[in-house]
Order: sequence, then structure tokens, then C-alpha cells
Amino acid sequence: MLNLIRKFLRPTLREQLEAGVREALRRYADRHTAPNLRVYISTDLVSAGVDPALWARDEAEHLRRFALQWAEDNSIARAGLRLEIVLLDTKKEFAFVKPVGLEEKERASVPMAPSAAVNPPPARAAAPSAPSGAVAVLEVVSSPSFEGTLQVNGELTVGRKSEQGVHGIGDRYMSSRHARLHVEAGGLYVTDLDSKNRTFLNDTPLPPHQAQAAAVGDSIRMGTTTLRVARVEG
Repeated sequence: MLNLIRKFLRPTLREQLEAGVREALRRYADRHTAPNLRVYISTDLVSAGVDPALWARDEAEHLRRFALQWAEDNSIARAGLRLEIVLLDTKKEFAFVKPVGLEEKERASVPMAPSAAVNPPPARAAAPSAPSGAVAVLEVVSSPSFEGTLQVNGELTVGRKSEQGVHGIGDRYMSSRHARLHVEAGGLYVTDLDSKNRTFLNDTPLPPHQAQAAAVGDSIRMGTTTLRVARVEG
């Protein structure tokens, strides 16, 4: 009986996410502007029989309206506020809200579920030695583990951790061999290596093993890490 009462009183997923959005906005209330928000949710929390993509779309719209209303009620500028839901296929149930588009020192995540994922300590990655030829430079937009820039000298395979032929990002939600980046004829190309959580170019999932061109300013998301193409040379 006690367990049934606890289950009944437990906040719903929507109530937890609303609380996370409210807390994320409250953290930046003194800036008088609302940051963009990214919500990470494990697919295990989506009800069985519900299409995850449709659920994420509808929930993102609800949370966006919720964020706009909270910002208006608290006299916070909300121009351009965006909210994105990222579903991750993992073995742990978790959900958390993270402000994005802020200076590095101000980025933070707000844990929502008791089993929320714990980020590994930040590690500054060293770019590989640069041979002569084509080079692309990508900068970090948001990441739980990667700082600085990523330099692609001709071709680079990226994954969860460094190993033979793989440049490790340290993101636990990336596959061991997640994606390949290569520069050719003055352009950068991204190839998803059939990763578990997909590779996204400007929020569009890439089909596995098909190279896609990425222009300067485009964003590339792998796991919970988002990179932006800063420049391409050669």
C-alpha cells in the first residue's frame, strides 16, 4: 500500500520537465534574458506504444509555451527562445534540462530524475598533429566532456574514447566509432558510422555510411556533444 501511495504522489515526467525548465530559467533571471534550452530524455521514459518522435515534438511545444509563460510572468526577455528535446537510447532512465548558447563558464545542467546521468570531468582534448593539406576547425557549442576546438586534418574518426584510429570526445552517449569527418575539395563532410544515438547535422539525423556536406556555421551533434563548423581550408 505504501508503495502505491508513493507511486501516486510521484511527479509525472511532464511535471519533472516543467520543474527543470523553471529552474533553468530561474538560474539566469538576473540576466533578464531567457537562454535556449535543450532537454535530454532517455527513451525508456516514453510510454510504450507512443511514437518517440511525435511525443518529443508535442512535448517540446508544450515546454516551449511553458517557458515563454514563465519568462513573461517574471519579466524576462524571451525573444528567440528555443527549446529542443533530445531522445537518447540508453540503459538508464534520466531526464535533465540544460541551458545552451551561453558562455562556457555559465553552462550548467539541471538533473531531473534520481538516476540522472553523471557527466565525466571536463577534459581538454588536444588536436592531432596537422599535416599539410585540407583542414577544418570545429568549435564546441555544448558538451559534458569536451572543451576547446576539434581540428580535422584531412580525415578524422571520432568516438566515445580515444583508441586505435579514433579521436575520443569523452561523451558517454557517443558510440565507440561514432562518425567520420573528412575535408575534400575545400569542403567538410560528415559520415555517421551507424552509431547508436545517430549523428545530426543541423538537427537532421544522417543516414548511416552516407557522407553529407557541412558548411561553415553548421552544427554537428553526436550524443550530447554539439560542435559548430568554424572554418574549412584547403
